[in-house]
Amino acid sequence: MWKQVVVFLCLALAVSEALKYYDANEWIKIADAADNDRISLIVAVKQRNIAELERIFWEVSTPSSPRYGKFLTKKQVHELVRPSEESIDTVVAWLAQNGVKVDHFSGSKDFVHAFTTASIASRMLNTKYEVFRHFTTGQEVIKSTQTYQVPDHVQPHIDFVAGHIAFPLSVKPLYFAPTADGAVTPDTLRERYNVTTALLGSNTNNSFSVAEFQAQYYSPSDLTEFFKQFVTFAPKDSVVNKVIGQNDGSNPGVEANLDIQYIKGVAPGVSTWFWSNPAMDFFTDMVNWLSQIDSTAEAPWIQSVSYGSQDQWPTQDVHDRVDKEFQKSGVRGISIIFASGDSGTGCLTCVKFRPSWPASSQYVTSVGATSFINGKSGDEQAVDAFGSGGGFSTADAQPSYQKDAVAHYFQVQKDLPASFYYDPSGRATPDVAALGIGFQVVDGGRVISVGGTSASCPTFAGIVSLLNDIRLNNKKPTLGFLNPWLYSIQAKNAFFDVTVGNNRHGCCGLTGFKAAPGWDPVTGLGTPNFDVLRTLV
Repeated sequence: MWKQVVVFLCLALAVSEALKYYDANEWIKIADAADNDRISLIVAVKQRNIAELERIFWEVSTPSSPRYGKFLTKKQVHELVRPSEESIDTVVAWLAQNGVKVDHFSGSKDFVHAFTTASIASRMLNTKYEVFRHFTTGQEVIKSTQTYQVPDHVQPHIDFVAGHIAFPLSVKPLYFAPTADGAVTPDTLRERYNVTTALLGSNTNNSFSVAEFQAQYYSPSDLTEFFKQFVTFAPKDSVVNKVIGQNDGSNPGVEANLDIQYIKGVAPGVSTWFWSNPAMDFFTDMVNWLSQIDSTAEAPWIQSVSYGSQDQWPTQDVHDRVDKEFQKSGVRGISIIFASGDSGTGCLTCVKFRPSWPASSQYVTSVGATSFINGKSGDEQAVDAFGSGGGFSTADAQPSYQKDAVAHYFQVQKDLPASFYYDPSGRATPDVAALGIGFQVVDGGRVISVGGTSASCPTFAGIVSLLNDIRLNNKKPTLGFLNPWLYSIQAKNAFFDVTVGNNRHGCCGLTGFKAAPGWDPVTGLGTPNFDVLRTLV
């Protein structure tokens, strides 16, 4: 049930090619924006010491490093990357000259948040705002489809301006599964992955969060009912400890209900945050979420994200900046976990495979989906109700932590797609997998059965939070960025190897990649064996 996101991005350059990526079959222009229509802007100010940030990120994330687990505090991160006073002053002065007052800064002062009107934003960015209506839903948004421009003296001080060109995502269909055969509940997941029945989160410093975008809310009453029916070993833990943003419990979404019910259901007892961004476009929401994490002193140690894009990727400057934000979280000991997508290999005009972004970032952990081979229990295969996202990035180089695992795949699997569809030297996804079909979710008081890597992601995140709990109870730091550790323990029976299935994509009419012994671009290293993992942390 992962969300297929159409993301529209643009560089803050005085001269750049116009990006007019929106589906004319979905969005229809109905009017010019009124002068006083409200526009929200986020200016990404250039950071300092980004090479040092990356160096520290790898040192604290690599088990063989003497600095492994020696994370920075929020204050130390801010001091490291905070933009120069010249950059901050230049951006603030540019906004002020146009009558725009800063609403707030991120903690590092590397994001400037401001509100203005369409008339002022049009003049300031030399662009035009228009009102669009969605063809089927009737939703109306104010957006620009033109490239914006900034003055020459401002350009060197910013990476991009967010908040005006991205359209709301296009939501893929949900994947439904039988409620009798193959029904999956927290008990199913904990039994399959060898989590002791009585094990609950117990450390008061432990925490996790689900990040929701585009006005996805959860229902507290559905969560309570879910725990009554399916989390009988901890029925009273159906409380979300903190909501960032807003939550309209009377208008819940299946995505948010799924995420919160399963991250909590797999790991009851862990302090739970619900991170909500209702801006109604994925890119602006994601930038705002990253800015909020930067500003939050005790941000949850696990961030589970069931969103991504296999249709559009960002420009390189935006891509690079988002990676820096992931690094800023990693050096603080925060694990960011993304669903790998439900569109198999992805497909760009049937010419190139295109895995999901930002799951394809080398600075996050990507989770694919499986199902039971016999439908109810036991060994797993790559899910066949949809294509579990995976493949090789064309924008990110393959990180060292996975080179050996990827090389082994090409040694053992000879039945491969044509080589022109992918670059085997790119960042490979997913990293791991978990069950992802037949999940029983309480939505609107009724039980429905859904699936997607959106189900796998909070499941794996819950498992990791229980590992963090063990570490914290033993006076150890959290696991932080997971991937170097995950790949280093592959040979220790820490994962259930998945060797059956593929991740086809209907657009290109191809099988996609096939699973194989060891890591593969369908199910990654495999699914978690908690009984072994707990001995390795």
